[in-house]
Amino acid sequence: MKLISLNTWGGKCFNPLIAFIKQHSPDTDIFCFQEMSDTKSDEKMCGDFRANLLSEIKMVIPKFKVFYFPVVNGFDFNANPFAYNLSFGQAMFVNNSIKVNSQCNYFVTKEKNFKVLKKDFSNLPSPLQYLCFSSNGENYHIFNFHGTPMPGDKQDTRKRLSEARKVKKIINSKIGHKILMGDFNLLPNTRSIKILENGMKNLIKEFNIQRTRSKSSLFFGKSNFQKFADYTLVSEGIKVKNFEVAKVEISDHLPMILEFS
Repeated sequence: MKLISLNTWGGKCFNPLIAFIKQHSPDTDIFCFQEMSDTKSDEKMCGDFRANLLSEIKMVIPKFKVFYFPVVNGFDFNANPFAYNLSFGQAMFVNNSIKVNSQCNYFVTKEKNFKVLKKDFSNLPSPLQYLCFSSNGENYHIFNFHGTPMPGDKQDTRKRLSEARKVKKIINSKIGHKILMGDFNLLPNTRSIKILENGMKNLIKEFNIQRTRSKSSLFFGKSNFQKFADYTLVSEGIKVKNFEVAKVEISDHLPMILEFS
């Protein structure tokens, strides 16, 4: 099987992003996307970002079931309120050949009575998407995680440690094989990563990946450029055939590509 995880950057690098998805769709079973957008209006753009990225990807890979988790409604990618219907969050695209046993969405963190997205994104909810499918009588649990982006140093905070523990608790509640992918917004040396790694293999470490951020990042080449944000963790029972972080300029993040049996 083949899984791909990518923070799409709201489709800011739209044409190469769509070309990449079309190229990989024939042999990909599941796409896990972060920073996806959707609108029921006729708007195409939201500044530099795509307003209807979800629908645009649906059109190019129609043989996939779509599970969309809108995390914020009524704000754009710069935390500005928008008059027309706009949401952003994350999505899982699952090949129609796979029967999904169950699917649900979790808010790992979300403040009570959330109404306004702060300009510094400090109150942005942290989502975890989940689905389960079976193969050869065994259950496989796939998790798509987007960790809190603030503070931008990606170091441990009380909130991030709490997030890691909550995600781990959800993962541990499932019986079977487990894969956690996404933009964790964490650096490799954090305690939060160690919490998530417990009982799982960190493929970023195992395969000696040098960076998960692309040259399109606004910080690339600068002293404050952070090489890591994205991770793929697998439970012991997952037989990894291949894992790579492709160096393609389709976002400010690089796509993680996992092949397993």
